[in-house]
Amino acid sequence: MEVSRCHGSISLMACSTAKSLMLLERLSIADCELIEEIISCEGEDLQGSIVFPKLKELRLSHLPSIASFSLAHHSLEFPVLQMVIVTECPKMKNFCQGELSTPRLEQMHLTGDEDGELQWEGNLNTTIKHMFDQMNVQNSQAVEVTDQLHQIE
Repeated sequence: MEVSRCHGSISLMACSTAKSLMLLERLSIADCELIEEIISCEGEDLQGSIVFPKLKELRLSHLPSIASFSLAHHSLEFPVLQMVIVTECPKMKNFCQGELSTPRLEQMHLTGDEDGELQWEGNLNTTIKHMFDQMNVQNSQAVEVTDQLHQIE
């Protein structure tokens, strides 16, 4: 499934919809300006985990407002997920708020493009948090350099 240029939505799907995507193998979400989370469980009484039993590849790119794959405190399971690519998601602080299972995750691409360095920090949540922290350090260093240049002039 590919989703792009959905500029009017702040979430892509409800929990009940996510639970029904049993055959989904690839999910790519790109160029959606307002999306803050992919799965929203607001107002739903969720029983059990959300499981994506066949999802192998997940791509999140050019999502300037995304904070997390899901902001709800529920379990997400990706039993066969093998690759996650996250590019240009500057507000993404973690992958999810609840428990997360990605036993087969082998590749994690972070940074501004798909050819970026692989940086694995032990699990997906920690890796996303590390990416977020690194971007903030780089951004603050860029601001410092810019400020110093303005002071020299």
